[in-house]
Amino acid sequence: MGDLARVNTNVAALRAFQTLTSINDRIVKAQERISTGKMVNRASDSPSDYFISRTLERQINAVRRKNDNIERGINFLQTNDSRLAQVANILIEMSDLANQANSIAVTSAEKQAIQQDITQLSLEVENILHSGVSIKLYAGFTLGGLNNVSLTGNLVSTPLSTLTLNGTNISVTGSQSELTTTIENIDNALTVVLQDEERLGSFIRRLEVEMEVNKVEEVNLKATLSSVQDADLAEEQLELTKLSILQQASLAMLAQSNAAPQAVLSLFG
Repeated sequence: MGDLARVNTNVAALRAFQTLTSINDRIVKAQERISTGKMVNRASDSPSDYFISRTLERQINAVRRKNDNIERGINFLQTNDSRLAQVANILIEMSDLANQANSIAVTSAEKQAIQQDITQLSLEVENILHSGVSIKLYAGFTLGGLNNVSLTGNLVSTPLSTLTLNGTNISVTGSQSELTTTIENIDNALTVVLQDEERLGSFIRRLEVEMEVNKVEEVNLKATLSSVQDADLAEEQLELTKLSILQQASLAMLAQSNAAPQAVLSLFG
């Protein structure tokens, strides 16, 4: 009768139980993969794939953080660019007023009125340049913490002296020479501001390109991570169905193996 007669150690039942335990372990793993969507949930699942997936996750997070820093830098530059745009609009208006005064048909009273407008506008330029939002980017400033995007120097170097809008050199009520100088001063100031706007725009465009490059890199890294980490849910569901059937079969065989030694009792009848 072989193993059937060894009642003290039911080898057949032990083997059936071992098989059932193995199947149960595989079912747990299949259920975990389906619930998480991942093939690798811990280092023991696949040490090398786990290492690769965690490294890729770190790289993805680093690219995201870099883009966050770039976005903050762009916002900073755009804020300053809007200030410069306001200054440029005011200077264009001042230039128009100064050229309006440069006519023999304009009376002294009209020139006084134009002078009042220009003076107030120049004060507003000063107010914008010295507002809470800084127009300057100082030497050593590194935008967004990115070592490869360093903006050195001041975008507007000594604004008042360079723009020459300090109230003493924008007179339209004096001689023709003074009026001509006023027009030149305003136009020169406008050139400075527009050049700095252009420079800001080039920095913003460069950062936008860098952000797009990083977005492409992030997608590629995610695709690589997916190939290493993600589970095929259809395949896992098929595996789970198969294991469920095997589990039921193993349970039936275990019950049968446990009952088999009872046949030995017939020898004592």
